[in-house]
Amino acid sequence: MAANRWLEVAAGLLTVCFCSPETLAETARPNVLFIAVDDLRPELGAYGANTVTPNLDQLAATGMRFDRAYCQQAVCGASRLSIMTSLYPTYTGEQTFHVTNWRDRHPEVVTLNQHLRGHGYHTVGLGKIYHQRRGKEVDLANWDEWIDVWAPDYALAENRDILEKALAESKGHDSRNPPKGPTAESAEVPDDGYCDGIRAQRAAELLRDLANQPETPFFFAVGFVKPHLPFNAPAKYWRLYERDAFQMPPNAAIPPGYPAGAANLDAGEMKQYSDYEGTKPTDFSDALNRRLLHGYAAATSYVDACVGQVLDSLQAAGLADNTIVVLWGDHGWKLGDHSSWCKHTNFECDTRVPLIVRDPRTQSTGSTSQVVELIDLYPTLCELTGVPTPVHCQGRSFRQLLSDPTDAHRQDAYSSYPYGDESIGHSIRFGRYRYTEWWKKESQEVEARVLTDLQADPGEVTNVANDPEHADALDRGVERLRVRVRAALREKVRDPQPTTTRGG
Repeated sequence: MAANRWLEVAAGLLTVCFCSPETLAETARPNVLFIAVDDLRPELGAYGANTVTPNLDQLAATGMRFDRAYCQQAVCGASRLSIMTSLYPTYTGEQTFHVTNWRDRHPEVVTLNQHLRGHGYHTVGLGKIYHQRRGKEVDLANWDEWIDVWAPDYALAENRDILEKALAESKGHDSRNPPKGPTAESAEVPDDGYCDGIRAQRAAELLRDLANQPETPFFFAVGFVKPHLPFNAPAKYWRLYERDAFQMPPNAAIPPGYPAGAANLDAGEMKQYSDYEGTKPTDFSDALNRRLLHGYAAATSYVDACVGQVLDSLQAAGLADNTIVVLWGDHGWKLGDHSSWCKHTNFECDTRVPLIVRDPRTQSTGSTSQVVELIDLYPTLCELTGVPTPVHCQGRSFRQLLSDPTDAHRQDAYSSYPYGDESIGHSIRFGRYRYTEWWKKESQEVEARVLTDLQADPGEVTNVANDPEHADALDRGVERLRVRVRAALREKVRDPQPTTTRGG
């Protein structure tokens, strides 16, 4: 090819690559329906579970299912803020479940809703997107509309009485974690007998309204709370299952060397509920364990129906063909795994999440086993909507996986979780392994380390860090963990030496 022809091709490529965001937006202005589900692990039919989730399964069948998606910290507030800012919790320091007053500490950060709004999107938020449901904690100033929908947790009068009595008897309680009622409830009520059903109805109504404004693309974030505790759902969803069919998982142990305090063995989040038995989950009766397993499944089927109502409204309003749908869980959850419940650890079951993305402009459907992080959602949506990605984003777009699910993306997924006030656990998922180190925050001294071969041990109860057969994997884990922590902190990290044996 002649030299001047190469110049012509190069000029054309530059025109495509560097055309303005406004031009891209004018030629392709898809809407975005951004659906968050609280405490949802990949316990869905689409992921091979026995849970009844026909609506989420259908979404997965018409979009891309991500089989190796991971949160950056397994707790609500920290995870959600990292998603909406594309910044690691270890970088922002926002590593609690409530992240109260985060805007005061980060006044300059540009959130996802703020960024899309600044590029012509009409932004609407409803439900649990950030940790709180209203006020400044939801980044209130940076939405065109924020809808606060609330209803009592309990539909049954006797359970509301239990809650009111517990609150009355606990003067001076921690307002962030007050006493609560029972861990689960089954009531003969319609879907709107609980808050998520009301949220689904309101979201459906708003979609019909948004359809009447076709000249302006929208970013509509809808956050559902179930299957978060308490596992309250209409009785018809409980009747989808037989209580006796539920059994506790076989992975009751924690890996040797895993700090007991970092394993959340008391399921502290659950302790404030009125029917918590004993001092730790190993004290729970078989009846309570089965009721919790049954309740989580029922609450998951309930939220599936709520999501289905929103997706049906999207279709009925004529919006489905121009709306990107993103369904994500903010972190995983223990269902008796490691003899505990809830989240708050670096285990695989706490950090792995369901993620489904459907872009109607592509015909690609199926699943991908490429590793992605929830922090990648922000830059991915920037690419899909044709707006520039802010330079602050620490995530990376996985747009290419929507058309080629085998394409490369990440070598590993990084997450962290504080252990007490002075230590932090850093963890990566790579290949067939999960590797975690616990560091002293100030000295970066390694207190413990665990390497688990999840292919051989999917329940994650072993530590092969001292096994010579896995020496290469350990070296890889040590190397990559340092790379990931350095990148997350955007600063130099020392290479601490373990104070224990190689396996810790």
